Amino acid sequence: MQLKPAVPIGLSRSGEIRLLFEDDRYLAVSKPAGLLMHKTAIDAHEKENLRDILREVRLGKLDPVHRLDKPTSGVVVFGKDAEAINACKQQFESRDTVKDYLCVVRGHVDHSGCIGKPLPKGMEGPPKVARTSFDALDNCELPYPVSRYSTARFSLLRCTPHTGRYHQIRLHMRHFRHPILGDSQHGDKPQNRAFASYSGASGLWLHAGRFAFSHPEGGQVNLTAALPDRWKFVADATGWDLSRFNEDNGQHIQPASGNA
Repeated sequence: MQLKPAVPIGLSRSGEIRLLFEDDRYLAVSKPAGLLMHKTAIDAHEKENLRDILREVRLGKLDPVHRLDKPTSGVVVFGKDAEAINACKQQFESRDTVKDYLCVVRGHVDHSGCIGKPLPKGMEGPPKVARTSFDALDNCELPYPVSRYSTARFSLLRCTPHTGRYHQIRLHMRHFRHPILGDSQHGDKPQNRAFASYSGASGLWLHAGRFAFSHPEGGQVNLTAALPDRWKFVADATGWDLSRFNEDNGQHIQPASGNA
């Protein structure tokens, strides 16, 4: 699985940070799995985080307009001024952004659907409306035993969260009885260990591959992040052709002029 040349902007212990898009209002990068978004009291022991690394190479205000879990890779957008940050956050709240994730889940899934189990907005609190759509892209059966099963079955899904709850995709996939492979908190630990032993790679197999939002100055910003190199282990183990997900792209598409 060959990746196209990346545009590096920073380096972390977890891997290279690639620049996807930048203008006067926003900066978008592809975050490696294992890198914290920013400092938190819970993760005070962490030696580095994405926001601080980026602030070393870009002067001025730089704050995330959304977040990815530490073990999740993919597109992250930062705003450079308060108006730009608020404009994007409001689109999240009104559900006007587009977010697509790729994940590997336990079991065979051969259809599309939508999961609507309510979830807390944060780590705790009352459940709120939460919806995640999914499309089945591929599946496989691997020749090694797990627990009482003689083989291991997995599916590749595209998931689109329509709300922004804590660990939403991970919790919805668990509720669907198809937990994400490598999820140490909400997943199937025997499956996680067996696949890591078989493939030679561990970690959460969840990637934020696409993000799109409206730019406050008009037009649409469309961002895609190529699968990290570590997904080569998934391609080799499953036989899936993941080459269609190997492109970084970031563009601001301006609306067409009204002159005919």
